[in-house]
Amino acid sequence: MDALFAGLVDDAAVFPPGNASVPDAVRRHRGHRTAWYAPLIGPLVVPDTELTAVSRVAAATSTDSAEPLAVSVVVTGGAGGLVALARRDLPGLRVAAAEIGLRDLDDLTGNAQRVVAASAELADDVTVYVELPFQHDGIDQHGWPGAIEAVEAAGLLGKLRLGGLEPDAYPTPDQLAEQLSHLIEADLPFKATAGLHRAWPNEVVNTAGRTLRQHGFVTLLMAVEALVDGADPGDAAELLRLDDPGRIVAALDGWDDATAARVRRRFRSFGCCGVTDPVDDLVALGLLATPSATGSR
Repeated sequence: MDALFAGLVDDAAVFPPGNASVPDAVRRHRGHRTAWYAPLIGPLVVPDTELTAVSRVAAATSTDSAEPLAVSVVVTGGAGGLVALARRDLPGLRVAAAEIGLRDLDDLTGNAQRVVAASAELADDVTVYVELPFQHDGIDQHGWPGAIEAVEAAGLLGKLRLGGLEPDAYPTPDQLAEQLSHLIEADLPFKATAGLHRAWPNEVVNTAGRTLRQHGFVTLLMAVEALVDGADPGDAAELLRLDDPGRIVAALDGWDDATAARVRRRFRSFGCCGVTDPVDDLVALGLLATPSATGSR
């Protein structure tokens, strides 16, 4: 199972609902990177508006032997933000990825093409994730194919937002399965963001007392595997609804390294503001062994 979860969880501690301060986020991230579960943890995700502060803290707290802190930068403006990012001097940091959303809902394809052109300014080793709006936001579904084609042809990756602070920010299982099927059909790898903390679907209550139905990251892996194997979106949606830990573990029992590689080539990672939550769930499911458990065998 190591291959299935390697680098799966990006550390989005500074984003809601975690809202960690920059110094705390950098300190905790360094702790995650040296913990026993470090192989599961991806870069620290930060908005470009906080990048100077993150660089300052990282440089001030770095040791001579420490490697630069890997970050995934969320570009808060348009395509020009990618160009600006390429020109920034960021001591103590290594920009591993950039994340940018398509906002021109009337011209998704043109928006994607502008992002592609701007991304050429970045170094070749920077992965660029392009967030694609969900159709339930009023997007004409015919705008999706052109945008996906432009992103895929340029070697960029997709990004799906699976939640937020309000219930209507969460796609239903049917909506998510349909969106996933488009990405799988186009062979466009992607990352996910927001609303993924637990291995299976779960309910939480926001600060306004409203119930949020969150998706699970393991059930998302299962839905991707089914779609890659030829399942229709309806079957994938049923997997996204699965909230029985026993059935989830049983379903993954037959997965080998080849299956894991096939799934992870599409579903690259997800951002989470509390990265130990996914780790705890994987341990509880028996899909990840702590050092003490490994040593006792």
